[in-house]
Amino acid sequence: MSRDRRRRTFAIAAAAVGATLLLAAGGVAAVTKATEQSPEPAPSSQVERATAEIERGDLSLTATLDGSIGFGAAEPVSVKAKGTITWLPAPGTDLARGATALRVDDHAIPVLIGTTALYRPLTSWGMTGADVSMVAANLMELGYLRRADPADARTNSAFRAAVRSWQKALGLERTGDLAPTDVVVLTAESRIAKVTARLGDTATGTPFTASTTARIVQAVVPAGDAGLVGAGAAAEIELPDGRVLEGTIRDVGTAGDGAQSQVRATVEIADQKAVAEVDAGAVVVRVVTTTVADVLIAPVPALIALAEGGYALQDESGRLRAVTIGLIADGRVEVTGDGITAGMTVVTAR
Repeated sequence: MSRDRRRRTFAIAAAAVGATLLLAAGGVAAVTKATEQSPEPAPSSQVERATAEIERGDLSLTATLDGSIGFGAAEPVSVKAKGTITWLPAPGTDLARGATALRVDDHAIPVLIGTTALYRPLTSWGMTGADVSMVAANLMELGYLRRADPADARTNSAFRAAVRSWQKALGLERTGDLAPTDVVVLTAESRIAKVTARLGDTATGTPFTASTTARIVQAVVPAGDAGLVGAGAAAEIELPDGRVLEGTIRDVGTAGDGAQSQVRATVEIADQKAVAEVDAGAVVVRVVTTTVADVLIAPVPALIALAEGGYALQDESGRLRAVTIGLIADGRVEVTGDGITAGMTVVTAR
C-alpha cells in the first residue's frame, strides 16, 4: 500500500473508530502503549462483553453509484431520400436490418447496418469499395446474396440480382441499382427515441432520433472514486424492484463544464431479457474498486485508538495487542500484528 493510500486509510479509520469508541462499553477513549499495558481486571460476571473472531479472507472496497436505466443518448438519423414523407415510425419502434425506416412518396426506405455510408450510386458493373462491401454484407445477412467475404464484393451479376430480389420484397421497382437516397444506414440496430418530422414534410434531413436497442445504465461516479472506476470493471446493478443483475462498465468519461462537470459511467447489462419490461428508472450500481486477498480481518468496532497514536485490539484476557490497519470496507478492517491470528477472539463495541 502506498504512503498516500496508507495515510488516507488511517484517516478513514480514525473517523470510523471515533464513533465506535464513544459507544464502547466502559467508555475506553485511549490507552497507553499496548505492548506495555498490563491485563485489565477480569470483568464482573454480571457484565457481558461483546466479542468477535478475527477472520482470514478477502476484503473488498466497493464504490456505490447512483444511476438510471434507459436506452442511452439518442442521435439524429440522417435521411437523404428526396420527396414527401408519407409514413413515419412511432417512438419505441426498433430499426433492425432490412426494416422500413420511413416511406417517401409511398416508397419504402429500408435500413442497412454498417460503419460505412453509401456515398455514391451503385449503378455500374464491376464497382468495388467499402460501400459495396457494406451493401453486400447486408444482402448476405438478409439472405439475398450467397455468403462470401464482403471485402471481395463487386457489383457483378450476382450482386445486382440480389438487389433486385430485395427490391421486389420491398415492393420497389426492380432496377438492381442502389443509391444513397434509397436507404438509411445505421451503425447498429436502433430504437426510435423521438420523431421530429411530420407527415407531408420533405424527407431529406433528420426526421427522428434513435438510440441503442439495448438497455443500459448511466451512473454518476462520486468524486472520491473517479480514479478507481474504469472501463471493463464488473458491476452489480440493483433494480427498483430489488433484483440484482450483473453488468460491465463500458466507458467512463466527464460530462459538463466547470463546477457542473461530473464523471459518468455507462454500464452494460448482461441479461437484457431481465430488463425487457423496464423502460426507465433509478438504479444503484456497485463496483469493486480495491481488493486485498487472504488477509486477517477484524470488525472496525473492535479497534481501540492508542494515546500515542495507532490502534490495538483487546483479547479475551484483557491484553491490548497493537495492530497495523489496512483496507477498511463495510465495517471491517484489514489488520496485522504480533499474536494476531485467525480465529482469535477480541472484544468489540456493542
